[in-house]
Amino acid sequence: MNGTELGYLLAFLAMFTNSLSSFPFTDAARKWGSVALNHFRLVIALVVLTALCVTIDKESFVELFAGPSLKQYIFVGASGILGLAVGDYFGFYAMSILGARVSSIFNTIAPGATLLFGFILLSEDISSIGVFGIAVSIGGMIWFLTSGQSKEDKAPLLKHGSVKKGILFGILAGLCQGFHIVIAKKGLSDTSYALSPLHATWIRIFIATLAYFLFTFSRGRLKKDVIAVVRNGSDIIAKVTFATVWGLVLSVVLVMWSITLCKVAVVQTIISLVPIVVVPMAYVLYKEKMTFKTMIAAFVSVTGVFVLIWREDIAHWILVHLH
Repeated sequence: MNGTELGYLLAFLAMFTNSLSSFPFTDAARKWGSVALNHFRLVIALVVLTALCVTIDKESFVELFAGPSLKQYIFVGASGILGLAVGDYFGFYAMSILGARVSSIFNTIAPGATLLFGFILLSEDISSIGVFGIAVSIGGMIWFLTSGQSKEDKAPLLKHGSVKKGILFGILAGLCQGFHIVIAKKGLSDTSYALSPLHATWIRIFIATLAYFLFTFSRGRLKKDVIAVVRNGSDIIAKVTFATVWGLVLSVVLVMWSITLCKVAVVQTIISLVPIVVVPMAYVLYKEKMTFKTMIAAFVSVTGVFVLIWREDIAHWILVHLH
């Protein structure tokens, strides 16, 4: 297995671990709200990652802070703020209103945004066959997420808040997810300090946590919107902690590792397949229906991803057999 193939495998593993957290985070977002949830999970992730960096990477506590370069702090840190504070705030807010299934539709914005920003900031281009693969995957995903819905499925959304606001925040979340992975790779491209995927994830979480807490504290809302909410809803702390370890710590480490091995647009497209795992889980846990049309749509979406991954082999086959 070469480096690029390993990157694809890591992206698929990140997608799977992230999908495991969708339902616990949806329940927590509806009980705590997106603000309290995001603060709590960032703190848990920071504690876990600090321990992992010290034990696995053998980083001293001082080197953890002092080792990375300024460029790494700026770009990797900014990706943390954009992806884990701003983007996830929008995402959890949309999730609390629309639910895990419907809000996942807006994740399909991310691959296109990543492709565009990756070309502008990283000079990463994708062949026309690769772009076709992204388009097929996105189209299949939208079909997949909407094919099983009925009026009865959509009616419960109204009780959780403004659907229009949920849609707007879902779009903003998709754009943030598409952009943050690009600027993260921009920071990782600086080789002045050997930044491991684990340490890079720590920087993202540390900067995001610091920025988010300072913002909330400056507004005088920390005690009311975070501390009091978590205390009153302490019965789901274990559930949120589990989801954080799987859906934030492990998933983001795998993403940071994968983008060092392959192009960001490919990684983001693979990650966007989360609903392919989430919807069958919803069928098992919540008895949400899966139709034959849904399964066909899932096949189309996954096919698009494999066209993207094997774009060079497909281009070679076309060149040999059709010219």
